[in-house]
Amino acid sequence: MKKKLRKEALAKRKEIPTEERAEKSRRITEHILQSEAYQRAETVFSFVSMDAEVETDEILRQAWKDRKTVAVPKTKPDREMIFLKIGSFADLKEGRFGVREPLGEEERVPKKGDLFLVPGALFDRNKNRIGYGGGYYDTYFEKHQGYRKIGLAFSEQISETAIPTEETDIPLDDIVTENGWEE
Repeated sequence: MKKKLRKEALAKRKEIPTEERAEKSRRITEHILQSEAYQRAETVFSFVSMDAEVETDEILRQAWKDRKTVAVPKTKPDREMIFLKIGSFADLKEGRFGVREPLGEEERVPKKGDLFLVPGALFDRNKNRIGYGGGYYDTYFEKHQGYRKIGLAFSEQISETAIPTEETDIPLDDIVTENGWEE
């Protein structure tokens, strides 16, 4: 069931015209950067956007301008993921799955008050998400706790019906779309 929902959600997201995706990403970026969560954060943990995902580059650029620490994920075997500090986009190279990954070695672990942005294929009103099927984020969330997890999504990625969950699925704390913070 999850595989089918993931496939449908990714196809629907890809159908959003490029210019519309860019505008929606700009509005999501605005909501994040104007939030108290961003303003107070010392470190911004974020995915590095790819394909048709919500664009995160502008959030990362602003975080550097605001002298915040930026940490992005690097995948390892066995569904493990770590977050490494980067100081610019030059600190990234294409890694597994065609994702830009950090070259650095300075690992960061989120703590209360940090901003932690999460990608996904599909989200529901209960803050559950269907990712890309690797289990990397849920494994990370299980291992590292106590911080606010915020999903970034286009409104087309929000399901009005609850998505199926498993015991290992960990819900997010918030979801932000181009329309703002989801209730």
